[in-house]
Amino acid sequence: MKGDNRLFARILTPVDGSKFSLKAVRLAKRLAEIQGSELLLLHVLDTAVFDQLCRFNYKPHNEVRADMEGSARAFLNDMSIEISQSNVAVSITIKEGIPHEVILDEAVSWGADLIVMGKLGKRGVSRILLGSVAERVIEFANLPVLLANAF
Repeated sequence: MKGDNRLFARILTPVDGSKFSLKAVRLAKRLAEIQGSELLLLHVLDTAVFDQLCRFNYKPHNEVRADMEGSARAFLNDMSIEISQSNVAVSITIKEGIPHEVILDEAVSWGADLIVMGKLGKRGVSRILLGSVAERVIEFANLPVLLANAF
């Protein structure tokens, strides 16, 4: 806690545009309304996805990055508009790297008290081989993690 009665003063919500992350945003918004919390919506531009897209699309890295960042900014803005209709303070950020590592680093640097995220995301076959981002966050987090199911 941050010196007041709120259990969760700062809630980090990683999003990837999936139905699971939309559910997580809605859940985080409800918690933030009850607790009077700040929300930070985070999207991680996955460097492994960059490499795959560059290889298969024959596009330069900076063009792929711009496309991915544009998509991320669009759904982050849509989600933040939905949240801003309430009295919840919301910020958005986009980072680049390995998703679970960036999420955990951002949680520490921002001072999050809780991570609310979707159960599954958009990682496809790599999720089956490597495990989900949510599983990695839960495994290494030093703060509570709340998973939202899409249904």
